[in-house]
Amino acid sequence: MNKAALIVNLDKKEAFTVAERAVEWFEKRDKEFLIEKRAAYQLAQKKRGADYQKIKREADYIIIIGGDGTFLHSSHHFIGSEIPLLGINVGHLGFLTDVETDELIKALEMIDNNNYNIEKRMMLQTEHYRSEEKINSSYALNDYVINRDPDSQMLKIELYINNELVNNFRGDGLIIATPTGSTAYSLSAGGPIINPRQIKAILITPICPHNLHLRPMVISAEERIRIKVDSDGRSVKGCADGRQKNEIIPGDEIYISGADQELSIIKLPDRTFYTTVKEKMHLA
Repeated sequence: MNKAALIVNLDKKEAFTVAERAVEWFEKRDKEFLIEKRAAYQLAQKKRGADYQKIKREADYIIIIGGDGTFLHSSHHFIGSEIPLLGINVGHLGFLTDVETDELIKALEMIDNNNYNIEKRMMLQTEHYRSEEKINSSYALNDYVINRDPDSQMLKIELYINNELVNNFRGDGLIIATPTGSTAYSLSAGGPIINPRQIKAILITPICPHNLHLRPMVISAEERIRIKVDSDGRSVKGCADGRQKNEIIPGDEIYISGADQELSIIKLPDRTFYTTVKEKMHLA
């Protein structure tokens, strides 16, 4: 891979410093590279500034410097392309951005020497219907979350899998996650960790269910989920990957399934999924 592009979270001072080191590395080796245009101005690299469309057309791979939130937000611009993404962590946990800042140069050199792996991560596709009309659709790399506003009462949620009613419960909401998202919000709500490098599946995790026996479920990525929510007229939101929230009203139906699109992520060969879990969770 010859031409890189940098995307930088400018709200993080450390991200700016790391980006400067990457720019220096590319310039010393006379490498072609682009920088997302807002960061390019900040880095005094205006001539290399590019919008997301140009990056999508010209870059061979993309380096995202920030936290997992930055990675999620940026990745949605490249759905449908096969451009691989490398995440450099200047956030907190960093499961998607699992290369630490002190590993930046090592990572660049390994990519330059073709010593890397590309993982294909499954995504979810969600469709929001109202009165039998589709009003919204989205992709999610991590999860799709339905939850109530803090001042609202518990929701009544009907969960269907392949048009069969599987559960009917009250609670604060529901998380539908990919294996990639199993270490995010779903984990905080009691869901299991699923290895996204080996398994394609969909994880269903209730949020604070008012039922002692209700537990998370793992189903095939080939199955289709349908969700109906009764909120007694209170505000309910649905959100893919923490991005734009859409209001869900009584009578709406949410359909979720494995998407026909995947996202390509660069991983270094000396770092397994379990290595990342141990480091981030301080397990061993």
